[in-house]
Amino acid sequence: MTRRERFRAWRRTRPFTGGLLLLLAGLELLLIPLGGDLGHGAIKLVIYIGIGGVFGVLIGLLLIAAGIMIWVNPLHRVFYGIAGIVLGIVSFPTSNLGGFFIGMLLAMVGGAIAFAWELGEPEEAVEQSAEPAAMQ
Repeated sequence: MTRRERFRAWRRTRPFTGGLLLLLAGLELLLIPLGGDLGHGAIKLVIYIGIGGVFGVLIGLLLIAAGIMIWVNPLHRVFYGIAGIVLGIVSFPTSNLGGFFIGMLLAMVGGAIAFAWELGEPEEAVEQSAEPAAMQ
């Protein structure tokens, strides 16, 4: 089994797209407050921005954590999906209009995908259940 086939098999057993979108939303919300000139120091910039900068960093880190946890522990996808949606909505008033709407929308769509995802039946089980129906 090649590395690509192993990754594909791993990806199909969890809500990969939802976790990826939550991770991207978190990175986007995290990089906007820290996107200033790093020569002046990112921490000084966050302190200068104030509570909005702190919330942007905090919500971004929580969304990144939710995206990773969806990949690591897909059984709790409902909790992390709802948490991603709520964090996306909360980012609108607290973090630069939700990362100029991009981070907010990515978080809401990623959380919805993770929430709605279900593990499909393995292909072998689908083939076996179709065979008896065809014989009758």
